[in-house]
Amino acid sequence: MDSLTSGQLRTACSTCTLNELCWQHGLTPIDLEQLHGLVRHAENLPIGSHLFQVGDKFTAVYAVRTGCVKSYTTDASGEEQVHGFHMTGDLLGFDAIYPEQHRCNAAIVQTCSVCVLPYQELMNLAVRLPSLQTSLMHLMSREFSINLLFPDGAPAEQRMSAFLLDLSRRQERQGRPPYELDLAMSRQEIASYLGFTVETASRLLTKMQKEGLIKVKRRLIYLMDMEALTQIARHASSNGPTKH
Repeated sequence: MDSLTSGQLRTACSTCTLNELCWQHGLTPIDLEQLHGLVRHAENLPIGSHLFQVGDKFTAVYAVRTGCVKSYTTDASGEEQVHGFHMTGDLLGFDAIYPEQHRCNAAIVQTCSVCVLPYQELMNLAVRLPSLQTSLMHLMSREFSINLLFPDGAPAEQRMSAFLLDLSRRQERQGRPPYELDLAMSRQEIASYLGFTVETASRLLTKMQKEGLIKVKRRLIYLMDMEALTQIARHASSNGPTKH
């Protein structure tokens, strides 16, 4: 590939999901050229398609540039359990490093573009670039820590508040308004992720709207009282699991 200047690379990365991976921990322009040489792009992936499915051989990790991907499994009866939602700036696929095959499915829930990073080539480069290792560890830790926001058994309103605030923080990180959430996922998918029924999710959103915490308009949710939502969410994370 042709050599790129630092300014050209920063311009190319300014709206890219790899922006944090590239720039936060001191990669040089030469380092960046090597990293960008590994990346493949998959554009405009349609809703319902998959990045990978259970049992697929693990070969790459994926960085979401636009859109939304859900990770999920299905039980013996065919019921879906959602394990996470991955949006702009998120990485997914690291959970398959061992046993070198994917243990969940990754489905597109909003038309999506991703960067595909071949894992072995990425690790070979990281051995030579300690700053890249630091960036990868930071992003991996962030992905795994998201699951700790929703302890099993915590009251439903606390889990929902933590979920909405997490979406808000992720949007703000992308430079989007943190108070207006345009949900890519369905109520059913949210309920599955948070561990209750879709009826509970609908009743809960209605209750929160009546209390002035949020305003619901179809797929849009406006966060009307961030302070109150934060207090509810903090109570959830500090309490930990409780018995049903």
